[in-house]
Amino acid sequence: MIGTIKIDEIYETEITSLENEGAGVCKINGMVVFVPKTLPGEKVRVRITEKKKNYARGKLVEILKESDKRVKSRCPFYEECGGCDLRHQTTSENLKFKKEKIKNALKRIGKIDVKVDDCLPSLKDDNYRNKVSFKVENDRIGFYGEGTYQLIDIDYCLLAESLINDALQVIRNYLKENNNEIKTITIRYGNALNELLIDIYSLNDTDIEILDYLTTNIKKLKTVIFNGKVVYGTGYIKEVTNGLMFNVSAKSFFQVNITQAEKLYDTAIKMAKLDKNDVVLDLYCGTGTITSVVSPHVKKVIGIEIVEDAVLDARENLKVNNINNVKFICGDAAKEISKIKDKIDVIIVDPPRKGIDRKAIAIMKKIHPKKIVYISCNPVTMARDLSYLTDLYDVKKVTPVDMFPNTSHVECVCLLNIKQ
Repeated sequence: MIGTIKIDEIYETEITSLENEGAGVCKINGMVVFVPKTLPGEKVRVRITEKKKNYARGKLVEILKESDKRVKSRCPFYEECGGCDLRHQTTSENLKFKKEKIKNALKRIGKIDVKVDDCLPSLKDDNYRNKVSFKVENDRIGFYGEGTYQLIDIDYCLLAESLINDALQVIRNYLKENNNEIKTITIRYGNALNELLIDIYSLNDTDIEILDYLTTNIKKLKTVIFNGKVVYGTGYIKEVTNGLMFNVSAKSFFQVNITQAEKLYDTAIKMAKLDKNDVVLDLYCGTGTITSVVSPHVKKVIGIEIVEDAVLDARENLKVNNINNVKFICGDAAKEISKIKDKIDVIIVDPPRKGIDRKAIAIMKKIHPKKIVYISCNPVTMARDLSYLTDLYDVKKVTPVDMFPNTSHVECVCLLNIKQ
């Protein structure tokens, strides 16, 4: 029987496991409580911050018995910031956690019992993110605190590329000296030419005055977007991965960890065992990264993407890389794939976190390719989607890739073969 627990009361308890987002799990008076930044085996004192019908959330007050897997975070903002959630655990344990997270999702949600490979580690655990979105409130800039809309003012972010942090300092100086109604500032880094794109959203058009300050004080600044309009530069930066060059604009999806992206794409290609005569369909193709990387290995690739800016970038990227066996279609995947006349041998799908549209899955099954390569950043929706395909396909291989070190998030590549 569940006893009573009270908001703001402090309780002693023991953490038994980690939940999907990396928070510790315990029971207090019979109720499940999630406590961020705690580890299995730890005895802790917890203050209850939120109470629902079947569970509660708590905040770590004191560690009474520490796990031998615990490490001291190098980030001074870690305790309050919501950007990372696994800096307090060793890298090797984080990799194990991510592998188990995928394994559990496949078994529990997808009812799929398959061997999951060890998680491929990242070359860098910090300074890997090439895109960071900062919240702004008057003269403060940073991230929301964990589970709140309270802004945590930060000087730098350990996850971000160093040039992004340099730009953050310049922006901070401007915000201190000028009243503004800026709400978000997104900074993207392009590794090809060591350059930056800054995308600003403000409630007041006069805040465009920040432009002169940025162009004067940020040497590597390539382009600035203000309230959706390009106000400086070309509107894009350049990224290099797998030996190809890509133009990336503000709205285009591109992997945030470029060294791991290479590993991810190489893994997908190797897993698919592509043939020179294959026709490949790449769904949710973004700026056409996977489409272009796959193109030398096959006869033809068709990419579908709903974001128009991304498709424009993708088509430009074909010219940049002198690729002539790729076609891009702009539109909703569920609607556009039904119009394709080519016989598709392999489908590669890298959907957003919400997964694949049920209509799109139905049409994928109708197309009946011999292989499907499913790339996902969300094990829950991935497991769900794969369960819809297992009547026709066998899940043959699952490889996690640590695209987001020091966080609970993980990328994954799965191979499905048509049942014989």
